[in-house]
This record gives sequence, C-alpha cells and structure tokens, in this order.
Amino acid sequence: MQTCRICPELAVSLQVVEMKNRLVEKIKALEHEKSTLLEEVRQLREVVELSEKAKILENEVNKLKDEAKVLRERIPREFLRELEQIASTLLTEDKAEASSEECSSCEEEEFL
Repeated sequence: MQTCRICPELAVSLQVVEMKNRLVEKIKALEHEKSTLLEEVRQLREVVELSEKAKILENEVNKLKDEAKVLRERIPREFLRELEQIASTLLTEDKAEASSEECSSCEEEEFL
C-alpha cells in the first residue's frame, strides 16, 4: 500500500520538475529575445537620428545653394567676369608659389 501512495507523489514531483524546466527554458528564450530586440531598437534609433540629421543638412545646403544663386544673379555680368579673372590669376600664382617652394625644399634636402 505504501508504494501506491509514493507513486502518485513521485508523479506529481516529476511533473513539477518538468514544469520548472520548461519555465526556465522559456525565461532563457525570452531573455535572449529581449536582448536581441533591445539591440535592434538601439540601432534603428541611430538610423532614424542619422536620417533626420542628413535631411536637415540637405535642406540647409539647398537653401545656401539657392541663396548663392540669387546673389550671383544680382551681381552685374561684367563684374563677375572680372572676379573670375582675378580668381584665376590668384590660383595660378598660388600654384606657382607652391611649386617653387617644393623645388627649394628639394634643393635643401639635396644639400643635406
């Protein structure tokens, strides 16, 4: 008679252990899913933030381009040609100075 009484208790005990094991596995799976989702959310927030920043900068650049265009249109053509010639001359002089500086530094290195 005693063995009959032990069997149901053992069966209940095994069921409890099995339920506990299932719950532990479920908790592990949920914790893993949670950490994966937290990382995904973090990365998606970064993408949204960068996208918004890019859009703001794009708008600022477009406004500046429009302003530059309007200002160029307000300058008389003859004056623009003069400015282009001056800029071209300055660039040519800068290039000449840079190449002469390179040559002098090369000569100095040769003497060493």
